Parts: sequence; structure tokens; C-alpha cells
Amino acid sequence: MKTIHLLFAAAGVACATTLAAQLPRIVVDGQGAPMVFSDLGAAMLAAPANSNLYLSGGSFFVEGGFALSKPLHFIGAGMHPDSTNGTGATNICTTGSGKFALISGASGTSFTGIMFTNEASPTISFGTFSGNQFVTDVDFLRCMFSNGVNLGVEEPSGTTSSFTECIFHGTFAGYGGTSVVNRCIFDYTPGTGGMITIFRPTGLYMLNSVVLGGKLDHCLNASIANCVFTHMGGAIWQSQDAQVSNCLFSDTLIFSNCTGLEENNVFGIPADAIFVNELDGKYQFTDDLHLAGSSPGAGAGNDGTDIGIYGTDSPYKPGGVPHTPHYRRIEVATGTDASGNLPVNVRVAAQPD
Repeated sequence: MKTIHLLFAAAGVACATTLAAQLPRIVVDGQGAPMVFSDLGAAMLAAPANSNLYLSGGSFFVEGGFALSKPLHFIGAGMHPDSTNGTGATNICTTGSGKFALISGASGTSFTGIMFTNEASPTISFGTFSGNQFVTDVDFLRCMFSNGVNLGVEEPSGTTSSFTECIFHGTFAGYGGTSVVNRCIFDYTPGTGGMITIFRPTGLYMLNSVVLGGKLDHCLNASIANCVFTHMGGAIWQSQDAQVSNCLFSDTLIFSNCTGLEENNVFGIPADAIFVNELDGKYQFTDDLHLAGSSPGAGAGNDGTDIGIYGTDSPYKPGGVPHTPHYRRIEVATGTDASGNLPVNVRVAAQPD
């Protein structure tokens, strides 16, 4: 039986303002005895292929970026501040033009419960040039991206990936790759044109997600079901032959500068009337994206559940924590008791699939 090492440290959300009670740590659980690191770059270099890397709460700086060329499995403490009071959120930070890149050889890599932060450049890139962008079977679960995610360098990338219960604060570009997107939130990013873009000649499969103000751009033959779009003016733009079903739109128009197939969609619902609490068209953790009472999207998904992230038989988990046991609160007494023991109260939870 393997021993899972759970570490914790207090941390802020932004890389530049992180405060930590102790240095963040990484436990590499691969071949042989577990190894402990404080530097993420060193941990990735030392980890055997297919190792698990357990990241504590806190910020992990990867100066100049990193090109991962072997499959690894990264398990963080979570991304949601309300669910990481005891640990701090796990934040992988790159700066400037540096990015976290997965290159040929990294197929099969997975990430769970991690924030990726870079305010100047894409946070994740599949490939650093056209010759090393062939990365497949990469999974992201309950992760957040402060900036763009590029699934390749140029078309056709040939990449395959899945994103489940993730939050995007930047563009999501396919570069001709294939991706399954399920129960994800796309925050509005002004000035980007298409929020979700360059899936062609096919490759985008999007289910039960929410797109706030943004639109699809050049996503040919996309398959889109049970999603919410608040964009006004045609949320599916230059995406010829997209198939759109059981979605909810603020506009009365689905397609713009293209044609496609549509069925069982709901139109003309004002953005401020769709959700329980989402007032400014920009996503923050205090928003509640459950459908408002009496919404026409209730039970209108193609499986009989709600349109949006709280549909399916496995709805979005608001806390966004990993499946592994997770420290939610840690209370340490200010002094020892009469027997010389230091009382510590730890609350642990595990979120189901």
C-alpha cells in the first residue's frame, strides 16, 4: 500500500503576494522511497516517469518556464480559497514570456487541484515549437488558469486533452487539437475576440459549461451540448457546421458568419436572470452559477438534468478540491494543556468524483 503524504502551508492567491507559514513542499511518490522538494523544477527533473507529485498549498515559481518531457501526475491542495483555509491554494507560477509547456514525451500527464498563474503569457502550452507539440491524453481536473491555454504551437497540433470542472480567465486555443471540455467556466476576457478558438477541422467537444460574454471562434464541426452562453450577437462565430443542442443563450441568435445545426435550445434569457448570483458578467468565487429558480434551463439538458455546470449525474463541485483527503481547517491551540500536549483540531474532507 502506498502512503500519501499530505502537506500544508498558508498561501495567497497571486504569486507576487504569497504569504506562507512554511515553505511549500512537493512529495514525489514514484519508484523507491518518497522524495521531498521545495523547488518544483528540481522535483520534476528528479521524478521518474509516471510519478505522483503531491504539492502543498503555496506558490511554486518556475522562473523562465519549464518544458515537461515525461508523464507526471500533479496533485495540488485545491484552487478555491473557501476550501483551502487550512492549506492554502496550490499555485504554479511562471513569469514574463515563460510558460509551463508539455512537450513530446509528456503524453498521459494529469493535473488536479492547481492554479496556473502568468499575467503576461499563456499559462499552459502544448509544445514549444511545431516539432515537439504532439502531446496526447493530458487531463486537467479542477484547475484554474489566469491566462491563456494553448493546446499546440501551430496547426495541426494533434494533441488530445480533457478539462473537467476548470476555470478559464484567458483564451482557450486548440491549434487543431482535440479536447473534451466538461462542466467548465469561461470568464469573459475583453478584447480577445473568440474566447474558445482554433479547433479545426474538428476537435471541440463541449458539455455543460458556462461561457460568460465570450464566443467560439473558428471551432469547425464543434459539438456543444447543455451549455450557457451570455454573449450578445451570436456566440458561435465562424464555426461552420457546429452542432449545438440543449443550450441556453442570452441572445436570440446562435450562429454568426457561419451556419450549423441546432436543436432544443433556449433563447433570449437576459444574462442577469440566468444564475442565482452572477451580477457583473465576470466570474469570481463568490458567484453562484446554479440556474435561477423557474429557469427554462432546469431539466432541459439532453440527459434530463439542468443546462450548465450543475447538470449531469455528477454536477460541478463548488469547492473544487481534489479527490484525495483534504485539509479544510486547521486550528492549533496557543499553548499546551495540563499534560503538556498541544491540542490541534484538523477538519478533513474528500470531494467525490
